[in-house]
Parts: sequence; C-alpha cells; structure tokens
Amino acid sequence: MDTRHLFDTLAGQEPPLTTVDVGRAVADGRATRRRRRTALTAGALSVLLIAWLGVAQARGGGDVAVSVRGDALPASGVGPLRHAYYDWCGKKWTPGKGGPFADKECVQWRVVTRTGQTFRMPEALSVYTDQTEANYMNTAAPLVITPDGRRVAYYSEKDQRFAVRDLAGGQIWLTPQKVDRKTMVKGGVMLKLSPDGRHLGLNGVGLPNAVVDVETGRVTEMPEGWQVLEVGDGGGGVVVGDQRLRLGLLSGGEVHPFSAVNTRFDVGGLAPDGRTVAYLTGGEDGDPGKLGKSRPDDTIVTIDGMTGKIMTKVTFRGAPKDFRPWSMGSWVSPTEVAVSDVLHDRAWMKDRSITPTMGEVTYAIDVNTGRVRKLAVYSFRGWSGDVVMPGF
Repeated sequence: MDTRHLFDTLAGQEPPLTTVDVGRAVADGRATRRRRRTALTAGALSVLLIAWLGVAQARGGGDVAVSVRGDALPASGVGPLRHAYYDWCGKKWTPGKGGPFADKECVQWRVVTRTGQTFRMPEALSVYTDQTEANYMNTAAPLVITPDGRRVAYYSEKDQRFAVRDLAGGQIWLTPQKVDRKTMVKGGVMLKLSPDGRHLGLNGVGLPNAVVDVETGRVTEMPEGWQVLEVGDGGGGVVVGDQRLRLGLLSGGEVHPFSAVNTRFDVGGLAPDGRTVAYLTGGEDGDPGKLGKSRPDDTIVTIDGMTGKIMTKVTFRGAPKDFRPWSMGSWVSPTEVAVSDVLHDRAWMKDRSITPTMGEVTYAIDVNTGRVRKLAVYSFRGWSGDVVMPGF
C-alpha cells in the first residue's frame, strides 16, 4: 500500500488547507505515518484504524502484560542511540480517548543505545493522552535523533518548551519560546534537528515558524509563506516549503525557490555541502478509495538548492521486491541518502494470534547510480506505536 493514499483520504475529510495550515499538513502527514506502522505491518488494509489501535493478544488470547523495559535515562554518560520507540502499553486505544494512559510509565518514549541498553525518557512527552475527536490525527509528541545518535530533541511538558539534550554530557538546551501542551496537541508539530544537533526547526500551527540555535538562543524566523522542512549543519541552509507545494532553500536570509516539483514535502536532509537536496519521484497515486492501487516511487533526484536546477536523476537499482520507501532521512555518505520502508511481519501474517513485530527498515540510495543497499532494521513488539531512527 502506498502510504500517501491514506493521508490523502484522511486529509479529504477535513476543511481545505489555508496558508497557515501548511504546518499542520506537514506535521499531520508525519503523525499519520507513525500510526500507519501498525496497519502496514499487519497488512490489515480493510481495518486500518482498528488495527492501529488493537489489543495485543497472546497465543491463548487476552491482553499482553507489557513491562517497562529499562530504567529512566541517566543524567549523563549515555552512549549514542540506535533508535527510540513507544508502544501504547499493549492496551486498547480508541481514537479520541487517550485518558487511561495518562501518567503511565509504559507509554513513555524509550531509547535504545547502540550497545543495547534501554532507558525510559520520562521528561519527553510521548503520546498525547488528552485525545479528542478533533485532534486524534496527532497521536504522538515528536522526538528526533541526530544522525550520530548523540543528541535528541523532544517536547518537555514540565518546561513547556522544546528541548535538545546531549546524551553524553547531559546538557539540556530549551527553546526560548514557550508552547503550551494544548496548543501543540491541537496544531501538531514537526521537529527537525540539524545533523550537528545545534539547530532545531519548528513547524506547526500555533508554533513559531523558525529555526533556533539552541546553544545561543538565537531565533531565525522563516520568511512569510515559507515553513521549515529540513535544517542543514550549522543552520546555514534550511529547506522550506509553501502552501503551493513549492520547495526552496533559505540561505543568507533569502529563499531560492526550486523549479516546479511536487514531493509532498518529503525531502531528504540537506547534504553536507549545504545546498544539495534529494527527493523521490516516479510513483503514481491511484484512487484513494482503492488501497494498494498505486505505483511506488522508483527514482531519486537531486537539486542544487541555490539554482533550483536538477543535478542528477536515476532509477533505483537492486531494490528489494515490494520496495516502497515512505520516509527520507539524512545523507549517510557523500553520495547516498537514507530512506525507510515499513517492516512487514510475515510470521504475523501467517499466525494472527501472535503479537506482531513492528518498525521500519532503512536503506541507502546512491544519487549517482540508484543503487539501493540495506542499512538496518528498527523494531519492537506491539500492536501500535512509533519508532524513530537517527537522522529521520
């Protein structure tokens, strides 16, 4: 199933987007992907919403007793992260009714280090437990990890601010702008952290549309009509989008629009040169009412952000069968960009009584040759939730 179909279908149920709604479209698109993981992993296309919110069952039936894995994250001395996740405690969750999960430790974000240690992050808001019928689209507060796994950004409910934390040294930097929980839940939010972990991009209805240098507190507001999509190293280059689905590069205080492209705002991170941007294309959307009737993207394109001109355009080579990349991450080498695909649990498809393994698989795509190579699998056992990989 092409994940864009579901977003298009759900988006069609809401009022048309206005200029100020672009941030929510972006944030909700990311949030929708998070919830889709259950449905896509399970393959239950006819009961998408129900599958996402299902009750975890063991072979003999009944709820799975999900224990809290790991102690609270130490104040300092934590090694680089491999990924982060949460899983709704293995309990039933109904859209618009998140109350039973309030203050539960088992619903907290959990981070996993490269050495296999698992810690809870109680300071980072995970799922929104105050769901309503109006805001059920936004199920998770965002958390992002730098490509090197050494810094993490999240929403600190205690401080009512977004925070960036250095895991080894323990330093925590807070954004100067306060954002109350109600505003964030209502409007949704997308966080983008620069590869160096110093610059944090904010995008969402009711939120500052800006990039914050968290170490100095300096705030760079986005030009009117443009919103943050990706932040480059040093904060010098910012990929932005507008309500007409245009893309551009903000550099030196000026937006350089790209030539006409429509990537649904899903672009890769800014290359180390501060000006090259990659995106996927070649796919074709089918009828949103007929799930699965589409063709996935099969081509990667790079653009010179300063001129807006296409630099390379190649078709994938060596991609696995049924490869459907749905999210782009950072550059993993001078010529490769990371993408992710949904992890499909074949065992669960054969035996629906077991708890499925959910998550994503990451790949690197070479922008010059189109070669696709597998990087890693990020997973957890559960019936719904989210997994976050470094650089995505």
